[in-house]
Amino acid sequence: MAKIELVGVQKDYGHGRKAVRAVHELEYTIEDGAFVSLLGPSGCGKSTTLNMIAGLEEITSGEILIDGERVDDLPPDKRDLAFVFQDYALYPHMSVRENIAFGLRMRKVDKPEIERRVADAARRLEISRVLDNRPRNLSGGQRQRVALARAIARRPKVFLFDEPLSNLDAMLRDQTRSELKLLHAELGATSVYVTHDQEEAMTLSDRIAVMSHGRLEQYGTPEEIYHQPATEFVARFVGKPKMNLLPAVRTERGRFAVAGSALEVDLAAEPDELTIGLRPEECTIHLAEGEGDAVGTVRVVEPLGNVSDVSIDLNGHTFVVRTPGFASFRVGDPVSVDATAARRHAFDPETGSRLGH
Repeated sequence: MAKIELVGVQKDYGHGRKAVRAVHELEYTIEDGAFVSLLGPSGCGKSTTLNMIAGLEEITSGEILIDGERVDDLPPDKRDLAFVFQDYALYPHMSVRENIAFGLRMRKVDKPEIERRVADAARRLEISRVLDNRPRNLSGGQRQRVALARAIARRPKVFLFDEPLSNLDAMLRDQTRSELKLLHAELGATSVYVTHDQEEAMTLSDRIAVMSHGRLEQYGTPEEIYHQPATEFVARFVGKPKMNLLPAVRTERGRFAVAGSALEVDLAAEPDELTIGLRPEECTIHLAEGEGDAVGTVRVVEPLGNVSDVSIDLNGHTFVVRTPGFASFRVGDPVSVDATAARRHAFDPETGSRLGH
């Protein structure tokens, strides 16, 4: 296990005026034994960050420390890390047993010890029965287990995962994610996990680093990321359906009118104009009883079984409410929205930063 510190880490591609900054001054600590996800859309710099920790990419400036030792100049094989890739990276001409043992043989580990570690890793991941098979004879889930077993057999200080579940179908991805969480609880090793899937990040992680355009938007626990998003980007990216973010203006009564509609909420905020955030699952919706009660009209109803997502038109803005079960609303219905019980999030409309954060 190990503690990882990123101190002002930057990555530029190119030189001079043509240089492109892929990662901007990352500054955070991954505690010993923690599971941390780097979360963000494609091109946000999360895989580049993981590659810099691994030593596969040189950093342009800053420092990376593992257990207090600076490792910027160390090659990957000297950092005591194990990498699990999206495409498994298995040797097709080797058996499962040989794939798991390969890294240990390169490190001159004694043969009896190699056999013990291979058997242990295979048992943990329930692939003992396919140890003599070639990768081409395995399913996608089995191949991913082989890649995980190879990393476990190494017994490194740190596990690095680069979107390891992306190639699996939805059901197998959920199953493997649960297995990965149990495995981390059992091993207790420091893990850094790259993903664009917020569900993976929320369910697996002790802490999440949300990234956008090479910058760190927020670093915190899943609960903090969800309930106290530091920026509009985090509020939009984390949550399904995403948070409603709409312009709001203070009224003469001191409340805030949302998107110029009849929907008003109380909020302790200084500016008279701001962006207000409301989670869809924290609001309720009702058929309007009269013309003065109408807030908007139903645009789309998406039944999902145990819940339904109802999209409402508020003066040209879309507002989503998640309701229990199958919603009885129809397109065009006039409706009112109640946000009394919802947490209210306020953001600066120019900078996107949370007000009062």
